[in-house]
Amino acid sequence: MLRLTAKVLGTILLIASIGHSLCHAQSLADAARQNRQQKTQDGSTTSKVIDSDDLSAPSDDPIIRLAPGATSSGGGTLIAPGLGKHSYLANSLDATRFTNGGVLHIAVTLGDGPSEASFDLFSQGARLPETGLPNPLASAHGVKSGTTAKIDYRFDHGAVFRLAAEGSWSSKAGDTNSYSFVAWVTNR
Repeated sequence: MLRLTAKVLGTILLIASIGHSLCHAQSLADAARQNRQQKTQDGSTTSKVIDSDDLSAPSDDPIIRLAPGATSSGGGTLIAPGLGKHSYLANSLDATRFTNGGVLHIAVTLGDGPSEASFDLFSQGARLPETGLPNPLASAHGVKSGTTAKIDYRFDHGAVFRLAAEGSWSSKAGDTNSYSFVAWVTNR
C-alpha cells in the first residue's frame, strides 16, 4: 500500500511540474517579438523575423490572386493624410502559388489629381502604421501625378503581400488622386 501511494504521489507531482512548465512557456513568436524589442531599444539593427503577426489575414483588403505567366490589376482612390499621418488603402496580393519564390513586380500609375502618392509593400499580417515613418518591404514615395512608379520585391517562398497606397505627406491633407496598378511575378 505504501509503495502504491508513493507511485501515485510521484505521478501527481510529475504532472503538476509539467503543467507548471507549460503555463510559463513562451511561444516562439513571443520570444522573437521580445528579442526584436530589446534590440530596438539598445540601438542595434534588427532583421525581419516572421511571427504570428505575419500570418493573420488582413480583414477588408481586396485580394488579388497572382498566377504564373499572367498579370493582375487593381486600383482605387487615395487620400493625402497630412504630415506624419497615414491613411492607407490596401490590396492583398496573393503570391502563394509561387512556392519557390520569385520577384514581385508592381507598376503603379497615378492619375492627374492634386495629390502625389506613396506606395508601400508590407507582409500579409503587418499592421499598417497610423503615424510616423513606415517600415515596408519595398516602396515608391513621392510619386508625381500622371506618372508611373515601379516596385520590385524578391521573395523566397509563396506569400501574401499588402500593397498600401496613400497620398503623399507633401500634399495638402484631404487631397485625392486615383491610381491603378498591374502586378506580376517572374522567376528570380
